[in-house]
Amino acid sequence: MKLSAHILLIGLIIVATLSGVLAGQEYTRYNQLDINNAGFEEIQKLPVSTDIARRLYERVLYKGFFKSIYELREVKGIDQQLLNRLKPLIRIEPFRPRTSWEEKVEQIYYQLDRWSGNEGINDTFIDLWIEKALDPLNVNNIRYDELINLQNVSPVDAVAILNYRREISDIRNARDLRGIPGLSYYGYRNARRFLDYKEPPAAETQGLHGYVTIRLDNTPFFSDEDAAATEAGVTTLENQLDFGANTLPNIYYKMRFSWNRNYKFGYSYVRNLNEPDLYFNDGSFKLPRGKFYVGVENQQLGKLQLRKLHAGNYAVSFGHGVIMDNTDFFVPRKSGYGFRKRFNGLSGDNSRTREYALKGLAAEIGYDNFSAVLFGSFNSRDAILNTQIYDSTRGRGFNQLVVLDQRFAFAPDDSRRLPDDLNLSWRNSVRELTYGAHVQYDFFPGTYLGFTFYESAYDRPIEPVINEVVAPENMGRLVTADNEIRQAYGFDVSKGDNPFWSKAVSFRRIFGFDFQTVINNVAIQGEFGELDKGGSVFKLGDDPRAMVLSAYTQYNNLNILALYRNYDLGYDNPYQRSFSNYRRFKGTIYEDYYYLQSSLYGQLYGNAPQPQSEEGYYLSSYYQINRNLTTQVEYDNWTRKADQAAQYRLVGTLNYRPVFPVRIQLRQKWQARDEQNNVTLRFFKNLEFRGRIDFRLSGFDNLSLLYVNSKTIVHPRPRVFGDMVLDAEAIGTIITHNFNRNLKLSGMLAYYQGFFWNFEDTQFVVLESQRGALRTWWSLYARLNNNFSARLKFTLDQQKPLTNIAFNDVRDPVAGRANETDILRKTNSYFYLEFNYNF
Repeated sequence: MKLSAHILLIGLIIVATLSGVLAGQEYTRYNQLDINNAGFEEIQKLPVSTDIARRLYERVLYKGFFKSIYELREVKGIDQQLLNRLKPLIRIEPFRPRTSWEEKVEQIYYQLDRWSGNEGINDTFIDLWIEKALDPLNVNNIRYDELINLQNVSPVDAVAILNYRREISDIRNARDLRGIPGLSYYGYRNARRFLDYKEPPAAETQGLHGYVTIRLDNTPFFSDEDAAATEAGVTTLENQLDFGANTLPNIYYKMRFSWNRNYKFGYSYVRNLNEPDLYFNDGSFKLPRGKFYVGVENQQLGKLQLRKLHAGNYAVSFGHGVIMDNTDFFVPRKSGYGFRKRFNGLSGDNSRTREYALKGLAAEIGYDNFSAVLFGSFNSRDAILNTQIYDSTRGRGFNQLVVLDQRFAFAPDDSRRLPDDLNLSWRNSVRELTYGAHVQYDFFPGTYLGFTFYESAYDRPIEPVINEVVAPENMGRLVTADNEIRQAYGFDVSKGDNPFWSKAVSFRRIFGFDFQTVINNVAIQGEFGELDKGGSVFKLGDDPRAMVLSAYTQYNNLNILALYRNYDLGYDNPYQRSFSNYRRFKGTIYEDYYYLQSSLYGQLYGNAPQPQSEEGYYLSSYYQINRNLTTQVEYDNWTRKADQAAQYRLVGTLNYRPVFPVRIQLRQKWQARDEQNNVTLRFFKNLEFRGRIDFRLSGFDNLSLLYVNSKTIVHPRPRVFGDMVLDAEAIGTIITHNFNRNLKLSGMLAYYQGFFWNFEDTQFVVLESQRGALRTWWSLYARLNNNFSARLKFTLDQQKPLTNIAFNDVRDPVAGRANETDILRKTNSYFYLEFNYNF
């Protein structure tokens, strides 16, 4: 149904009212301004003119702090009458000189707000950016691999900086940095946050620095995962009321410390909604079973550089992620550029990754133009075990590794694996030994050739038997797309011993190479990987393989990325995270959890971090036509290898700023599968429009209006009966009000029907409502001091009421009388609480 215009009107009235209330906050005798430690924006809120506010600010800045309230009379424009008005609103406190670290926090406080509350999945980047923003790198001795991992710095930008430093001179200040030929303005704006131009005094880098983040929330899973968990009898948002006080929120806390700049320590802990608490031991001393690491960095051993040495949990990623990138999470279209950037190299792991977490020892070393990352890990994995015995000597095989939303020991709706039967827990059911290396030679900045290898050994046979996951009565429902399941790696080719581990009975081995070169303003990259299935080591392509090639060029107002990828159906690499539109097993029976032996086995698809087996071309471009108008275009055309289904995705975005305070964004998406052959069961088509108007108000306040309209068409197919046309529509208003630099309130009021995705403050949410729902959230962010900040968010999602008509049984004396049941209204409320401490 179409949404009524009065919803928008109501939203505007509410937002306007709230904006007026918030904007009216003033200083009082109970809320006085500390004039000696106030910023210009805070002083502007006094009942004085802008000129007098600036004179007050400059008086403290250039002549020192006020010692008495009566010294305000020395400021031009303040007479006795105005002083009498200001006296109850101002207090005189001694000026507190800030340390250099506090000055950095003050300069980037808005970035710390965004990063610390980031709900993204690449916590490795967030950790690095916070650390380097507070302890900048010296641009005159920084390496290429350090530059390329900074926010939105492209290979072209990084090479431009290094070439200038090598061929011209040292970079003395921000003006020198901005004037580097080939460095884009976008690259300069992002890089400058993390760079300094000389080595800081030793006193600033000595001692202990770091940060601590704590998050608690009760945000549910996506709708399909929540429905599957509910069907299985697992505690979710739908049935958590039955558990009363036992309902446990999502918890994520992490801490990262640096001692004297070169010694690192980190600890993190994750527990999802209603999961059991797991501990390292059950004795008198209990420590939650989280992740930790210790590290040493930047040690010079003669000509050999020990760049990093980490013990404990660590993360590694190379090239395009074809061979190794050990995160639990799938990111669509992870190109390595812009918002789809990939951290390359070695780092301590504070992320929410659990299934593919590496635990052991890893080192990054450098010698002249050579560099290498060596890593070894021994850790447990969650996996679905087969009920059949593979053989008497090797034990029971495992079917698939699985990323679990909730790490209960058993799937409660799979009686064959419960303790009363075979006692086949899926938590920590397989042990994995993984070791490997990435060796690289840099010919000159931005041009290198690298080789990567890793091998994983398991203490159980790899036995991906499809009927161990799919219910026997549904085996006849398999379709062509299920070839991706049938081609999973395992059985005889995976059997083998390991020289380093006597209990190993199976293995998986991947090897390949990656390269990059930067020529003027063009960067060309590629990576090739091959899964060893008995072919010749010296002959590329005789085993299942995967490859990515990309070319990127940038100008001041234009950048273009072209990318090609080709992944064989049999390239089953659990650590592959390269570019793809869809995750592995898309379109297979794993996606339809109600056909599986446990509905929770749908997580094999729903949480699969591997990309889909596909071949395709991707083109992305950003162009600034003039100061007021920019465009972005994404086009992707690919073929799913499992069933040769041809697909495309085209997204165009137009950003228009008629005047500075107003921005209009129009986004249209066209996406289809087998559109040219639309009588097939594989046909699917989606059209989605998103329009947004942003109004920048005074004091960095913001008001936004959002409208979304989407239509999805699918034909009847074996697993969905009947034609389906799925309409979706949403309309909403978003407000941000800054009381001052230390206190901010944000909120949204929206009505949606159908499928709806959106960014809500620091969270990305995917919603669905067949009847329609009213959704509102409010988020309060406060900087209590330079070290400590807190964020509280509350969300209310209220579904449109449903009235059912029921008829009494014929045995009832008044049979046939229609009775109206109670109105059914589904209302959910969520909270999000976050604390950040930097020191």
